Order: sequence, then C-alpha cells, then structure tokens
Amino acid sequence: MNPAIKEQLLDAVQRLRKPILLSYYAELDLTTLSLMKSIEDNSPDSESNIYMFDLQNELRISRGAISQIASNLEKKGYLLRETDKNNRRKQIVTLTAEGREAMRQADAEFDKVLTEFFTRLGENDAHEMVRLFNRFADIAEEMNLKKAHSWSVRYVNKLEHVAKEHYPA
Repeated sequence: MNPAIKEQLLDAVQRLRKPILLSYYAELDLTTLSLMKSIEDNSPDSESNIYMFDLQNELRISRGAISQIASNLEKKGYLLRETDKNNRRKQIVTLTAEGREAMRQADAEFDKVLTEFFTRLGENDAHEMVRLFNRFADIAEEMNLKKAHSWSVRYVNKLEHVAKEHYPA
C-alpha cells in the first residue's frame, strides 16, 4: 500500500477520534447509548432480559468497559441493577424513567446530527461510505478482530499503533 494513503488514513482516523458526531450530547457517547438501547426492554418480570454478560458480545466491548458504563449510568440515576429471582448469579439491568428520557433525547440528537451529516455528504457518497465501512468491518471480522468495536478508542488506537509501527514518523 502506498505510504501516503496510510498517512491519510491515519490522519482521518485521528480526526474521527474527536467526538465530532457526538459532541452535541457529551453526557451519552455512542457506546453508552448502544448499551441503553440494548437493555431498554429489560424488566424484572421478563423472560427475555439481556444480561450484562450478553452485552459483551452484542456491543463488542470488554466486561470491564460494560461494568464501568453501567456504574456511571447507575450513579446518574439512569440505570438500576437487580438480582434475577430465577438465577441469583445474574443481575437484571433496567433503565429508570430518567434513563429512558436521556436515551430518547440523545437518540433524537444523534439522529439529527446524522441526518445533517448525510445531507451534506450527499446520497451517492453516503451510500459509498456505508459500503466501505461495512467492507472494512467485514475484513476486520475475517481477520479475527471481532472484539474490536468500530468506534471504540481501543480499535482506533490499534490502527494507529500498527500504522506507526510500520511507518514511524
């Protein structure tokens, strides 16, 4: 691969590390919003709850990261943890009314930002960007990078590390 292309990719990735799309609602980042959406239908009486360990695979982040996000949401009053009556080793996590409202507001704001982004990008470029992101994700999964989350800092850091290792500044 052309070293200039790799440098341009690194520059673009570095720019994306800044919370461009998420800066409008700093309280909830995309990973936190994804976790909240994953558990929004949980309830103590449900037979189909998503548990903390399920979120690790669904969101493709570590158990520690999930625990930290849940703790932060709990401190804000957005999330409750309860022991499952049927299996005391499991915890049911549910959103509070405040958590549902914060999620609704963040989701609406994120949708507004994405709509503006795609409008400015144009339909053809938006389709091409989605196609390329999906191709990139497919290749990453094929290369056994399943633990990587496409927008996680850990994944971006890995890209930077590999590129810097091969092309030091």
